[in-house]
Amino acid sequence: MTPSFALPRSLPRSWLWLGLGLLVFAACLVGIFARPIGFLSAFWPANALLLGVLVRYPAIARPAAWGSAAIAYVAADLLTGSSLGMALWLNGANLLSVTVGWLVLRRLSEPVLRLRRTVSAMYLLLAALAASAAGALAGSGAAPVYFNSPWTDLLSLWFSTELMNYMLIVPVVLAAPRDDDPPSPVRGAPLFWRVAPVGSLLMAEGIRGLVGGPGVLAFAVPGLLWCALSYSTFVASLLSLVVCLWTMAGVAMGVLNFTPAHAGDVFSLRVGVTLLALGPLAVACASAARAETLRRLDHAVRHDELTGVLARRAFMRQGQRLLTRYGRETAGVAVLMLDIDHFKQVNDQHGHSAGDQLLIGITQAMATALRAQDALGRMGGEEFAVVLPEVSHAEAQAIAERLRSAVAQHPFEVAPGGQRLHATVSIGMVHSASMSGDADIDTLLMAADASLYRAKTEGRNRVAPA
Repeated sequence: MTPSFALPRSLPRSWLWLGLGLLVFAACLVGIFARPIGFLSAFWPANALLLGVLVRYPAIARPAAWGSAAIAYVAADLLTGSSLGMALWLNGANLLSVTVGWLVLRRLSEPVLRLRRTVSAMYLLLAALAASAAGALAGSGAAPVYFNSPWTDLLSLWFSTELMNYMLIVPVVLAAPRDDDPPSPVRGAPLFWRVAPVGSLLMAEGIRGLVGGPGVLAFAVPGLLWCALSYSTFVASLLSLVVCLWTMAGVAMGVLNFTPAHAGDVFSLRVGVTLLALGPLAVACASAARAETLRRLDHAVRHDELTGVLARRAFMRQGQRLLTRYGRETAGVAVLMLDIDHFKQVNDQHGHSAGDQLLIGITQAMATALRAQDALGRMGGEEFAVVLPEVSHAEAQAIAERLRSAVAQHPFEVAPGGQRLHATVSIGMVHSASMSGDADIDTLLMAADASLYRAKTEGRNRVAPA
């Protein structure tokens, strides 16, 4: 299943592909300037960035995008002094690596790719392993030709840097903020708990500087795990990227040179950094999956299963909150009770499935006629209720008429064959200004229900104010 991540609609595809090429070109320059003299780059972000963008925005992944990326790869090498043969060989291997990773990831579901499933980190690791192996095998033959070194040295160095880059950068791209992201886990938390996880990372860095030794690679693990549990997957991944690159630089500075002479140590360091990032990433994915499950359960408890509006108990709580907050203000609160006219006849003549579809259609029609701050709930069967905060009596009656009209003028499709039914609703209305100041939501609903009964006895398809 291909994920449906949104693209900027205002930009033509040609501009998007040009932007992708410029991104790859800039990332290549970063990698080229990180090269030790006469060998491969110590840090090569271009492949991971390209893979992350193509997976996140699958609509971009067209031949033109691949061509734009290929031109960017080769142009960056040629402009910085590489020979044409070396540029074509090495960047052909780069593109093969990205292609393999893309083929592995593109068929995964959107929640997995948005790092909201417990298995997301493992799938990403498998894709990174496959992509790194493919690129390393394709590029390692260039070692004796261009670098005067055994192909096995280039194989291990290429594989390890690709693996590290994929596991550090791709999660940041895939988890980058979107409009439909849930609230941050620390939103509303006291300041201490918002900054403490990051503070633990800074503390680990200070301790690492004092202690030293080969174990410093793991000093940041507790802090990274705390961040993974406290922040969004994007923030946790970004912190892992920064901490892991800083850790690698600190360990390597003055000790390692990213050349064949230190191939074994460099391989060990990069794989260690990769595993250092894998743990917090897995925890962040599991935490996001748990949070999403809890959100779905909360939604299922609070909302009617058929129509998706508030269930009775949740509506009563929300209605009481709105009444408590706005009931004593100048405008006040109105409560509506709505009943679908002759609904039993629909079930008897067309079946309960048609009745369910009619309920869904009427609910959607009413929802479009309400304001964002209004509360709509299903009280049972074909009966609904609405709480309208901050409305005068006249404004409430106008909204009630709008609801009635929205239902009466809408033909509702109730069968796959296109069978349509018309329906009407009767509405009873009461305003808090007409009730005593201590009236609760139950009292207003009872008054609105009495008005609803009057609307039905007066001929249905009408609004009856209290």
